Amino acid sequence: MIVRPSPRLAVWFTLSLTAAVWSATAMAADAPAAPGPAPLPGTEDPAFHEATGIRKRQAVSLTGVAVPTSEGSRADALAAVMKRIACTCYKDGDLVINTDKSVLPQECGCPQAQIVREDLERSLAPLSTPQLADKRQVAEALEGTFVPLRPEYERVFRYPQADYLWFMEHVRCVCEGCKATVFFSKCQLTCTPAILYKLRARVFMAMGFSRDELVDYYLAEYNADKPPREQASRDWLLPEKQKDYGWFVPAVVVPGGALLLLFLLVGWVRKGRRDKATKDTVAAAAAPDTPAEAATHARTRERLRDELDSDTEW
Repeated sequence: MIVRPSPRLAVWFTLSLTAAVWSATAMAADAPAAPGPAPLPGTEDPAFHEATGIRKRQAVSLTGVAVPTSEGSRADALAAVMKRIACTCYKDGDLVINTDKSVLPQECGCPQAQIVREDLERSLAPLSTPQLADKRQVAEALEGTFVPLRPEYERVFRYPQADYLWFMEHVRCVCEGCKATVFFSKCQLTCTPAILYKLRARVFMAMGFSRDELVDYYLAEYNADKPPREQASRDWLLPEKQKDYGWFVPAVVVPGGALLLLFLLVGWVRKGRRDKATKDTVAAAAAPDTPAEAATHARTRERLRDELDSDTEW
């Protein structure tokens, strides 16, 4: 059977091909660029923070909070937390956050560091000594009470930047209206999940959370108020397939579209030839007879009439 494509089909195909290529291009544009070499832990600077951090959400006051005596095991637990906080001092009137050193007294002895240590102790005062060994409870307490105390406290955490950048570049943002391949690195700061997790990833990873543990925490929080049928999975939260195989669309659609277009063109040429041959045949059949052909037709008609007359007489 020979397929005879129509102009409508050609228009539909052209529009579909254009839409597919545009979609693939948009997907490639949305996919985050591969990050360069990951900075070493403890090298964050204000420029990096301005590019990836957030602003203080609200002020918190810990004035009047009773601080338990830090002796023995509690002092050791607090020291373990302070080891993950950067040395913070004023030098020539400028605030200097040195993430190569911790805020422990033996590493950071300036007056500002003492203020940081006091703020840490007040923010962690509600936690018992055993709770100070729970990285989740410590991280949640620091996020809720310590970080909002001062704007610079968003930058004092000694977290592995490679893990932080992985989280920003691979975990989808669940803001309203975001596409599947919009990750936290491209989320707008008007979106609550972006505001929370650009800070939370720093705090939690500094306190010892791995990539998978933070993803699990995020996923559990996202699913907490959803019925079982609507809960998301890790594959949904980490849309690697969509990002890794986005090239497949243009690689298949463009060559396939070219072949289909070639097929349509060949069909149009063949149809044109058939139509021309049909017209020639009709024109030849409609042409007037030559004198010889007219005479032959007349003799044939006369013979047929004679035969009919003979049959009638019989």
